Amino acid sequence: MACVELKAYAMMRSQVEEWEKFVETNPWADEALQKTSWSNTDTPERCVAVYYVVDKDQQTITNKLHVVTWSSEYKREFKDLNLAWVQELYEVEESDIRQVEYPEENILQPGGEIFFLLEDNKVAGTVAMMIHDGECELGKMTISSAYQGRGYAHPLMVEGIAWARREGHPGIKLLTSVKLIKAVSLYERHGFEITFHGKHPDFDRCDCIMYLKL
Repeated sequence: MACVELKAYAMMRSQVEEWEKFVETNPWADEALQKTSWSNTDTPERCVAVYYVVDKDQQTITNKLHVVTWSSEYKREFKDLNLAWVQELYEVEESDIRQVEYPEENILQPGGEIFFLLEDNKVAGTVAMMIHDGECELGKMTISSAYQGRGYAHPLMVEGIAWARREGHPGIKLLTSVKLIKAVSLYERHGFEITFHGKHPDFDRCDCIMYLKL
């Protein structure tokens, strides 16, 4: 089923720009897109945005990514990707198991959403927008090891923040660790600021709270 009001963006690593605005200053882009094999490919169900990976120096479109919302067909990937990075660096906590085993009950039903980034219809990454005590929280952000180093976290950040804004949330909180230098840098790039630094009473691996005011 095709997307309604599908958004399109140009993506250059960490830079993301609306496709129409990008084309205004890069008139070669529309023609370059028509020459690709992705120009007329089917759009996955529950798609909310398309991201065209751009090489401005070569004036080419090198890839086409889709961001989709939750579907049970991606439940296994949601679990596996999130447990993989936690197990690599920390001990898996009870809250991790609860959220990845039962995302419908613990993330979606309370009013949250889960996004997936697809490359060639394969899940490259995911992020969850969760609601706790009426407050919006970004979590479960992870990119598959096979796709890291390509800037693929940025589309997920863009869509998660846009979702929270549409839902009328005044801001977004997230829990992380200052040891995760790349993650903290990613969040800061998207406007998050550290509001608390210290041991978290509920989550052993979290020593940092960040917040984005919308």
